[in-house]
Amino acid sequence: MERRGVEVVAKDLIKVYRTGKTEVIALRGLNMHVEPGEVVAIMGPSGCGKTTLLNLIGGLDRPTAGVVIVGGKNLVAATEAELERYRLLEVGFVFQFFNLVPTLTALENVELPMALAGRPDRAKRARELLELVGLSDRAHHKPDELSGGEQQRVAIACALANDPPLILADEPTGELDRENAKLVVDLLTRLGREMGKTVIIATHDYFVAKHADRILRMEDGLIVGEYVPGEAEFFPGAGLEERLSRRIEDLRARLRELEDSFRSGRIKAEEFVAKYTELSSLLKALEEELEKSS
Repeated sequence: MERRGVEVVAKDLIKVYRTGKTEVIALRGLNMHVEPGEVVAIMGPSGCGKTTLLNLIGGLDRPTAGVVIVGGKNLVAATEAELERYRLLEVGFVFQFFNLVPTLTALENVELPMALAGRPDRAKRARELLELVGLSDRAHHKPDELSGGEQQRVAIACALANDPPLILADEPTGELDRENAKLVVDLLTRLGREMGKTVIIATHDYFVAKHADRILRMEDGLIVGEYVPGEAEFFPGAGLEERLSRRIEDLRARLRELEDSFRSGRIKAEEFVAKYTELSSLLKALEEELEKSS
């Protein structure tokens, strides 16, 4: 029995990269919610923060501030050992450049994640997964004997090896022609609609995004809009200053609500201090960012 998808929640995510005196803010207080079994495309230009967001959801990196919750698990509070197990068993990754081991056959590549997890049935399941992606006849071919589209389908089989409830695909068609891109996109959407997996696809290409259940438009480290393909077209996003101003007003309102809850006794002092400190820190960072952009 395949495991079903999980809910994904990102709340007030900030990610700052620092190199010497250089500081790059990749995410600016981002919020996102994905339902279990939903296929969501995150669409935006290069450099808008899509890959950073997937890295945080996938447990490959930690945010500077904010929370990531996947299937009820708070990844920010997880230990390194817990994150390692999460990456192995709870999430499957599909990258732009396939990431296959060149000296192994397709079958051996699919078996590898299961070997790391100690699964005894890995040979049988690897064959089943290659059949699922339409490559059972290519099981004993190495990556350099496969086309780009075939390599990416092997990579999807690898992502499914340990039956994770969540699949993250970062520009999965970036190296493919349209024909192979469609095969890969159709396969990824099937994972959600037929197998119940939660699938999040980062892409700059509307050809890919339009196959999702929902599209999130990302710019400058924020989700700036969303729509269901076929129901509406993208509308120009508000400017960065306007979006930051809206987030700042939202945070100020949340701080006022938190103060009211504390005064009325609905929350205890320890919880109030923790939440107030977190929101105040986020508010300060966004106010500083707004001042820089003005």
